[in-house]
Amino acid sequence: MGGKYSLAVVKNLVDQYKQGNNTALWFSARSRSLDAVVKVLFCNEVDAETKILDGLLRLKESDFCRSNIQWNTVVDEYGLENYLGYNWYIKFTIERQSSVETLEQISFHPLEKNMRLADGRELTANLKK
Repeated sequence: MGGKYSLAVVKNLVDQYKQGNNTALWFSARSRSLDAVVKVLFCNEVDAETKILDGLLRLKESDFCRSNIQWNTVVDEYGLENYLGYNWYIKFTIERQSSVETLEQISFHPLEKNMRLADGRELTANLKK
């Protein structure tokens, strides 16, 4: 069981962004995601963005948790196990305008509560709020 959005498309959009296509990806929660990565990995914002992008590229179908509705949009939620020493919560959607797709609403932070993935695995929270 997988998410609404193809991980192949997600990874293609990340690759496009890394190659300079700034319309391929938009961090609507950029500061929260970057701040979380900076705080737990003790890095700067440039390195944090790289780690987020690399984390998105590591996602597998087996990391899928669920699809959910947020702001009248379907978002896919994933758990990334033991990436850089933490279990991560990842959320995103893909918006389409005409023929342009953009990876949006990216949340990326260490798990704050346990997460059960669709394949039955349970990821343990790393941090408490």
